Amino acid sequence: MAPPRLKLAKKKQNAAKLVDTDDYLQSGDSHEEAMRKHRVGDPAKALRFADRALDVYSQGLAKFPRSFDLAYNKARLELEKATDPVLSEALEMPIIDALRQALSSHNYARDLEPTHPDTLFNMAQVLTSMAERIAEDDESDDSEAIQNLEKALEIQSHCFQLQLAAFEKSRLELEQAMRETAQQEMSPIGGVEATSSNTTTEPQNVNQEEQWVSIEEPITAVTLLETIIAQIEALSALCSILSSDQTVSSMSALSWIDSYSTNLLTQTLPTLLSENQEALEPRLPDVLLPRAVFMSNYLELSFRVSAIDVEKYRQELDAAFIQPGLDGASENVLLAIANALLSLNSALADSNSEAESHAAFRWKILIDAQSRLSSVASIPHIDKHTLATTHLLRGDISLFLQILAYPPVAHSQAQTTTPQLLKHAEVYYRNASKLLGSFGSSTEEERIACELKGAVVNVLQQVTTDQAAAGSSSGQSSSGTIINMTASPHQIESALESILRVRGEEWVRDHIEDMVSDGLVLPQVFSAII
Repeated sequence: MAPPRLKLAKKKQNAAKLVDTDDYLQSGDSHEEAMRKHRVGDPAKALRFADRALDVYSQGLAKFPRSFDLAYNKARLELEKATDPVLSEALEMPIIDALRQALSSHNYARDLEPTHPDTLFNMAQVLTSMAERIAEDDESDDSEAIQNLEKALEIQSHCFQLQLAAFEKSRLELEQAMRETAQQEMSPIGGVEATSSNTTTEPQNVNQEEQWVSIEEPITAVTLLETIIAQIEALSALCSILSSDQTVSSMSALSWIDSYSTNLLTQTLPTLLSENQEALEPRLPDVLLPRAVFMSNYLELSFRVSAIDVEKYRQELDAAFIQPGLDGASENVLLAIANALLSLNSALADSNSEAESHAAFRWKILIDAQSRLSSVASIPHIDKHTLATTHLLRGDISLFLQILAYPPVAHSQAQTTTPQLLKHAEVYYRNASKLLGSFGSSTEEERIACELKGAVVNVLQQVTTDQAAAGSSSGQSSSGTIINMTASPHQIESALESILRVRGEEWVRDHIEDMVSDGLVLPQVFSAII
């Protein structure tokens, strides 16, 4: 959701000179309008207008440091620059640095008005985005990301309470106004005369200069729902980071998440929905999917810290995505289910026990995920980037299925279908790379990562072919044998030649190490490079 803006009623522009806060607000707003005009067609130009607006707000704050409107607009626009998919792509600085600047500006605005709900909401969004960026960086300390998310949730909770109080106050005032109106309609004609006489005084202000004022959007039930959704998404991100970072004490964090989410999902959300059914019914899908995704991440974390077993994990995962109002055939739900199943597979792969007993189950859930992605790809007029994502994930699934062929899993179905699975992976990665290449430079990093995975598959095909030939010459069946040979430096360099030339050995090595860490390939195959 875009950061909430302060609506401004424009005044007449009589001079170009910036004298008071209204002048700075007007000038900054005009630059923002130009930014939005060029956002789609010319992102770089849009970003220049955004920077001009920020310069104006900064100049205004230098003269009027206590102006909340200027401080809020500056902070809000910095958040938009860092999180808008189009604008952030054109940034010439790391996004995490842009987010840190936005956080500093939000702290400034909050100091001016500590209880302004939109400022608090946006500040929590900054912290959540920062946490996600930090978690993506392998060199960063996840503890900072976790602290940011916990702080974001505390701020969102406070924001919700302020919004709820304002919402209840508005509702009471509306009820009072309706009662007064009803009483006036029942009163004698004198009430009409009074109204008529009052209208004669209106023209007295016509010639006065129009003034800019901040016009706050009223707090509605939808506003409250959006704040709840933001909290659910922050909880999801927290669970995801904790699941991937085994150095953090996740059990105590799980207890905190359980307490927070139980109150939010079993008390606050149901109460809001039941009391505002007519207003919120059209927005129900907007909260059902984030809730299901949170449950998926929460269950994964619970399994990884041994709070639940695999049976309970799968049972509750199925229930999370079977809810009235959640369209199981929609693109977003199908993608979410596929990702949830892949997380379940990874959690099982990382568990150090019962590898063989889980083999058939992992095969089943991976095939299920593959099927969901195929359904997404068959949706008419699907977005090309989404289609590329389905190909990439199906390539990963083919490798996940193939690696089940080797001990300690040694699943027979994977053993007999290894050549087909590798061929499928090659095709999926090639298709994903072609689709991403059609977007130009904006998806170049994704495209070349797909190309690398395709090249890795080529190496695996060579190794398995060599192994099959070795088994045949010795009179042994190749089915079920371990890949006990390392790909030669020549095989690796030949398959990865173009990528090594463009990205260098360090980039290639890092990405192959990531594939090993993700459970897509066996480390011994690439021991010559990692």
